[in-house]
Parts: sequence; C-alpha cells; structure tokens
Amino acid sequence: MSNLTANPTSEWRSDYPIGQSEEHRLTRRQFAKFACGSAVALGAGWVAKDRWLAPPRATAPMLVAQAQEIPVGGYKLFSYPTEHHPCILVRLAELEFAAYSQSCTHLQCPVHYQHDAKQFYCPCHEGFFSAEDGRVLAGPPPRPLPRYPIEIRDGQIWVLPALLAAN
Repeated sequence: MSNLTANPTSEWRSDYPIGQSEEHRLTRRQFAKFACGSAVALGAGWVAKDRWLAPPRATAPMLVAQAQEIPVGGYKLFSYPTEHHPCILVRLAELEFAAYSQSCTHLQCPVHYQHDAKQFYCPCHEGFFSAEDGRVLAGPPPRPLPRYPIEIRDGQIWVLPALLAAN
C-alpha cells in the first residue's frame, strides 16, 4: 500500500499506456467510416425526399362541378390530386373560376373564402390570400396558395394537372 501512495500513477500508466493526447485522436479508418456513412445517409435522404415526401402529382383531369352549381361568390370544396389534399373552387365572377389548395402555406390550416373582399382567410394565424391569384396579402404565410389550372368544357369545370395545363 505504501508503494501505491508513494507513486500512484506509475502502476496505472503501465497498465493503461494510452496517453491523454492520443485519447481523442481520430484514425483514418474511423474518419473513412464516418464519411462513407454520412454520404450514404445523405443519399438515402435525398432519394426518400423525392420518392415519399414529395406531393403527389395528378396525371388526369378531374371533373369538379357543373358551372351552374356554383353561384357567383360561391365555392365548392373538393380533393385533388388525392382524397387527402383539400381544395376549393371559387366563382369570382360570372365567367371567372379559380381552384386552389385549401391548406394554408403557413401551418396547413384550412382557408375560408370571403367573397366580399375577394380573399381567403386562415383563422389559425390571421393569414390572408388573394382569391384572384393566391398571393399572400397579410399574415405569416410564406408562399402563395397553390393554384390548380381549370378548364370549362360544355358547362363542366375540370381541374387539370400542371403538365396538361402547360401544353
């Protein structure tokens, strides 16, 4: 016991010869494993984002309503491109219709149409959007409402996928 009290670090250092400066050193092998693992994780995240997290794209036009169903100043709720994506079709004037996503771009709360002001109102955080083009008028929403192209065929209102609308 007296030997340990006289020089307590001599036996410990001989049993564990790693110096403190070497303790936090990163080897090339450890660095390579970390770098390769990070690259694989980043690539997997990029693929997953495009494959599973991207909003679904519609591939076909969808009949939403008959024009005479919706009075001037009225609206109709529908889902597009899937049943999990609420949308709203509004009749702004006698011959003017517009279709938008009903989810606010701030926190996805549903927006409500106010015909007198020709705007959409999000009650969650006082967001306002123009009903004419979807732009943000006031509040915290960072982007305009997504607008869906429409086409009127023989008194029927069809919502078109973006790709078909461009052609």
